[in-house]
Amino acid sequence: MVFAAALLLGTTTAGADIYTCPQGSIQWTGNAHNGSWNSAGNWSPRKVPGPASDVCIPTFGQANGAGLSGSASSISVHSITVDTGGALLLGSGKVSIAAALTNAGGMSLYGTTLSAGSIAMANPGEIDVFDNSSITSPAFSNTTGTLWVYPTGTLRLADNPVQLENGNLSGGIWYVDGTLTIPSDLTTITTEPGAAFETVVSVSGVLQDAAGNNPLETLTSMGASAVLSVGSLTIAQNFTSQGFVNAAALTVNGTYTLESGGAAGVGTSLTANSVSIQPGGSLEGGGTVVSSVTNNGNVSASGTLTVTGNYTQTSGGTLTEMFGSSLHVDSNATLSGALSVQVNPKHPPASGASYTALTAGSLSGSFTTHTAGFTLTTSGTSIQVTKQ
Repeated sequence: MVFAAALLLGTTTAGADIYTCPQGSIQWTGNAHNGSWNSAGNWSPRKVPGPASDVCIPTFGQANGAGLSGSASSISVHSITVDTGGALLLGSGKVSIAAALTNAGGMSLYGTTLSAGSIAMANPGEIDVFDNSSITSPAFSNTTGTLWVYPTGTLRLADNPVQLENGNLSGGIWYVDGTLTIPSDLTTITTEPGAAFETVVSVSGVLQDAAGNNPLETLTSMGASAVLSVGSLTIAQNFTSQGFVNAAALTVNGTYTLESGGAAGVGTSLTANSVSIQPGGSLEGGGTVVSSVTNNGNVSASGTLTVTGNYTQTSGGTLTEMFGSSLHVDSNATLSGALSVQVNPKHPPASGASYTALTAGSLSGSFTTHTAGFTLTTSGTSIQVTKQ
């Protein structure tokens, strides 16, 4: 989105990192009413910033530079601060910042070549990329800010962000709807203990490393509270998660383990050598799990959830279904633990209404507990639930 200053101020959240213009900085006023970086009348004092200038875009300010609004195609300054509620829009030019870029507001890149000694992104700071852009900074820190590459955007990070070290990404919100190129692959995604926000990676476009490969293929684990949302992804080895993973099509060439706090949403398909759900872990959705599943946590079926292998539910496991949903197991279902039947309070089932909670190629064992107010009828290959 293109940031209007009023919109940015309206979306400032509690706990935001509030910045003010540094003393002695050249401040944007917009008094020339043309939006141009290169109009002296837009600055206080009335001069266009130069290589030694410390620049500040204050709350409600929106400056257009690097070829936008008739400004020159290049900008060279000592530092830039974009205050909370401020906005800086940059066109297809070159922006050189010798020292620090501090962004607590909004920046939009329209084909910009941006370099800075350091970049600090903090809540609610955001950089939006719409065209072919690049960022070069040996100290690009996105702790609780947002980097958003839009569908029309392409961004190359010449250096790993501070949050990506030794394959571990910890911090920041990363939306990739276009194409984002980063130098290194990822092995873990974590959130630092006590962090104000989760680490979020959402990819509907293309995320690639310098060689053009998907850097998520090397993932081995997700830490507590981390979030990964992807369309299609193949992970090359065992994968363990304490965070949330949502994928339309996920393949794990090994064992997929959902530990305590780990949750996985099954879109179209989840394929793995085996799926292990530990106490406190959860698998949910209405697609197909191409694997055998051991449930010692919670499986939540939405619509029809299909398991192509065996399904084993231990005494500590729970199968949760909205009344009318179903778990289908192609092979053998071995049951223990609980069946939790949820109902829509606005449209509860009438007495005598029933549905098939589970079907299987073969069935052994039974649920040891189930939600009160329902009766279970078990056959050799199915379990029917009836409202009392």
